[in-house]
Amino acid sequence: MYMFRTNKAFVAPFQEKIVIGVFFLGAILCLSFSWLFHTVYCHSEGVSRVFSKLDYSGIAFLIMGSFVPWLYYSFYCSPQPCFIYLIVVCILGLAAITVSQCDFFATPQYRGVRAGVFVGLGLSGVVPSLHFVISEGFLRATTMGQMGWLLLMATLYITGACLYAARIPERFFPGKCDIWFHSHQLFHILVVAGAFVHFHGVSNLQEFRYTAGAGCAVEDAL
Repeated sequence: MYMFRTNKAFVAPFQEKIVIGVFFLGAILCLSFSWLFHTVYCHSEGVSRVFSKLDYSGIAFLIMGSFVPWLYYSFYCSPQPCFIYLIVVCILGLAAITVSQCDFFATPQYRGVRAGVFVGLGLSGVVPSLHFVISEGFLRATTMGQMGWLLLMATLYITGACLYAARIPERFFPGKCDIWFHSHQLFHILVVAGAFVHFHGVSNLQEFRYTAGAGCAVEDAL
C-alpha cells in the first residue's frame, strides 16, 4: 500500500506513484549531487569541474520534478495541456542541463547567469499557472489549486537564487559569513524549504482530487 499525506488512507494508483516519485527523484538527485560536489570539489580542479556540472544539473532536475505532480493534478481533467506543458518543461530543463555542462558556466563571472537560467526555468511555470487561474477561476485556483503554496515555493526558490547571485550577506560583511549564513548556505536552506512547501501543496491538491471525486464530473465540488 502506498500511503500519501492526506487525512484518509488510500491506495494510490500506479501512475500517481510515478508522478509523485518523479518529484522525489528530482529532489534526491538535486540534494545528492550537491553534497557530493561540496564533499569532493577540493580534490582537484578536474574533479571539481565534473561535480559542479552535476550540481547544476541537479537543480534543473528538482525544478522539472516539481512541475510534474502540480501539472498532473492541476490539469487532471485536461490531459492535453498537461502533456504540452510537461513537454515544454522537459525541453527547457534539458536545455538548462546542456548549458550547465559548458566549462564557462561554472566560472565566477557567470554567477548571475547561472542564477538567471534556473530562475527562468522556474518562472516558466507562470504560463500554466495563469492558464489554470483563467480556466478554473481565482477561487478554485487558490483553494483546489493550492496556488498560495505554489507562490510561496517560488518565492523561496527565487529568493535563494537572488541571494546566491548577489552574494548576500557576505558582500556586506566581508569575512563574517565564511562559515555560517553565507549566500550559498542560505540558498540551500531556502531550496530545501521550498521543496517541503511544494510537497505540502501537492499533498493538499492530491487530497482534494480524492475527496472531490477527482473533480472532473463534480463541477460544484467546492
